Amino acid sequence: LHYSPNQFARGLKLDKSETIGVIAPDISNPFFADIIKNIEKECRQKGYSVLIGDSDENPLLEEQMVERFESRKVDGLIIAPVGLSFSHLIETYNRGLPMVVVDRSQQGLIIPSVTSNNYKGAYEAVELLISYGHKKIACIQGLANSQSNNDRVNGYIDAMKKYGFSSNELLISGTGFTVENGYESTLLFLKTDIKPTAILALNNRISLGVLQAVAEMGVSIPDNLSLISFDEQVYSAYLNTPMTTIEQDKPEIARLAVQYLFSQIDDEPAVDEQNNEEIPTKINMRKSIKRLL
Repeated sequence: LHYSPNQFARGLKLDKSETIGVIAPDISNPFFADIIKNIEKECRQKGYSVLIGDSDENPLLEEQMVERFESRKVDGLIIAPVGLSFSHLIETYNRGLPMVVVDRSQQGLIIPSVTSNNYKGAYEAVELLISYGHKKIACIQGLANSQSNNDRVNGYIDAMKKYGFSSNELLISGTGFTVENGYESTLLFLKTDIKPTAILALNNRISLGVLQAVAEMGVSIPDNLSLISFDEQVYSAYLNTPMTTIEQDKPEIARLAVQYLFSQIDDEPAVDEQNNEEIPTKINMRKSIKRLL
């Protein structure tokens, strides 16, 4: 008879919309697209639909989206925050909306979060470059003072210092997780007297900017410059010079985020508000790193 239940009326009756909101800083970024895809898959298996919002790396737009999703009575929210202030998220969480933060968190956050072990991933990448004989290693960072960026930068700094490099030998530049930042920072490094022999790019967009800059300047990877990038992408192995990457476990990040969210939705007593999970990373070795020893 082609009968279709009225989901809106059903939601009012059950006080559940069976809908989850997901907000990402940039859904055109393959990293966040993969996270969303895996979240949608996990939610679909539970009979829930997903509403997606793109905050376009704009904190004000993010706040508006959080309010909009809350007014739409979503049953929970998974968000990769943009700015450095989490106050609007904490206020919404304290009003009773189940929430999980992914990818970008901060110390002491009461909202459950799932991130990669950014510190260890960056530390191991620098150790690898040093073991290959590199002594002039540059780090192109993303959004300064964001927790994920801070952890990666600290991993870079601590690894350099462990192997005897002084503060004056640290080469850190960058202002955002963007292609433009990677491009401009690389040009800056290559035009200085102390040219790095290797670059650690702290996300996939930054590494694309690095590739654009070296192509323009006629610099060869890995002959003239080695490159390792945070985050594995489908194209990483298929570049002219396959790129060495620090891979984040995106399916596991999505799985745990959904698990923690539904623990709140189902009001399970075992939910720990301080549950901040860090997922291990791994290095995918390819040809973008040259051995100097």
